[in-house]
Amino acid sequence: MPQFLISAAGARLLPPIDYRPLRPAAVLAALAAIAALLAFLPLPWAVLLALGSAGAIIVLRRPWTVWLLPAATLPVAGSFRLGPVTAIEVLLGLAALVWLLSGAARRRLRIFHHPLLAPLLVYVGLLALSLWRAPNLGEAAKEMVKWVEFAVVLCLLPAMTARPGAKWLVAALLAAAVGQALLGLYQFIFQIGPDWFVVLGRFMRASGSFRQPNPFAGYLGLTLPVAAALSLWGIQTLATRSRTPSVVAWAAVYVPATVIIAAGLLASWSRGAWLGALVAATVVLLAYSRRTALWVAMAALALLIAALLGALNPTWIPAAVSARLQDLPAYFGLTNVLDQPVTDENFAVLERLAHWVAALRMFALAPWLGVGPGNYETLYPLVRLPIWEEPLGHAHNIYLNVLAETGLVGLAGFLLFWGSAAAWVWRSARRTAQITLHDSWRQALAAGILGVLAHLAVHSVFDNLFVQGIYLHLAFWLAAPAAAQAPAAAGDNESEVAIC
Repeated sequence: MPQFLISAAGARLLPPIDYRPLRPAAVLAALAAIAALLAFLPLPWAVLLALGSAGAIIVLRRPWTVWLLPAATLPVAGSFRLGPVTAIEVLLGLAALVWLLSGAARRRLRIFHHPLLAPLLVYVGLLALSLWRAPNLGEAAKEMVKWVEFAVVLCLLPAMTARPGAKWLVAALLAAAVGQALLGLYQFIFQIGPDWFVVLGRFMRASGSFRQPNPFAGYLGLTLPVAAALSLWGIQTLATRSRTPSVVAWAAVYVPATVIIAAGLLASWSRGAWLGALVAATVVLLAYSRRTALWVAMAALALLIAALLGALNPTWIPAAVSARLQDLPAYFGLTNVLDQPVTDENFAVLERLAHWVAALRMFALAPWLGVGPGNYETLYPLVRLPIWEEPLGHAHNIYLNVLAETGLVGLAGFLLFWGSAAAWVWRSARRTAQITLHDSWRQALAAGILGVLAHLAVHSVFDNLFVQGIYLHLAFWLAAPAAAQAPAAAGDNESEVAIC
């Protein structure tokens, strides 16, 4: 039966209009408009328009490629604000819009049922319980939005990105980290930065586009384990299984990326990142190969003991490194640093410890539900120690920060989510034998992401890494193994909402 359209007045029935003959004319008109703009616009705008047009055509043909842009630009876009939102949030909204439009064109919307969605929603619900005590609802809403965006990535990215696209998504994430590492190495060598970043008398602590060494180091540390695991995959595959051009090409990407990111991490001069990288490397090797597990564990224990001994006795290791490690015992309560006078040498340690004490005092104000998500800075003047007036925005320890803002209940939800993430990624890393080339790649990816979670767990003792879009970087990593599943299996874990 032919379909008809009813007019606004409801008086006439009209046959539907066939727009297909108009498509060539519309394409020609669009090309003519673009050509005219390219001819008259200034060169920078013309290049931007050309790249934008090419990107739009690619996204129209392959909607999943829209996720490559936020993945590749996250360090810069996460720091660039457009009014009340950041550029990375705008790009995330664009990806969601493409998901909606592409789904509408197919008359079905795919939403991936990620295994971590349930514990994430539990944590978001516990954050909502803490809202009633929050004196600054605006900051609380911003914190809530972070985790909603996290859930959006988990649900939409795997639904749009099939198995072949997962490798390009990982490549985009690695490319962004390589760019940051190269920028950081340039800053390190040519002394680009404020005077207080100077180290060794002639270098500068790397900070990339983050403007601070610690989040820069955290971002690289949350990428390096994946690059290292995939480098191991490439080397092992070339040595034992296959030397196809594809494997050679990917190995040629992963190995240099690992070296550059590691160098950038070292140039950050961040002790928390160094310690996190050591633990992450151990976890990656343990997850990647059971045969080397015992040797890896013994080597990691030896390195940790050497680091602690070097912190207590500087003659064990080079002076430049020992100077950075000497303060580590203070973080674990092995010295009573807060009673010492403030100097340039111990300022960083005292500042962190002062904020840890402030977080514990804040926790005492509301031990069960906390003072409200995102409200650490608002309540800081009530609990701060003398002379430490700058709130810094967080407690320099994510566990104490969550405890202060959301109480014991919120911290339990936080640990539940990240514990569930570690368990799920571990199962992904060890689920099947390495039968196919893609299976081995996916398992190496999961081993690397397990290292990412290990780095996060360790580095979070000294800093809050959920800043400047890094939380979305973690969401991309947790969505990548799901996207790497075979297309036939991906549909088993997603629901489709029909559009009638």
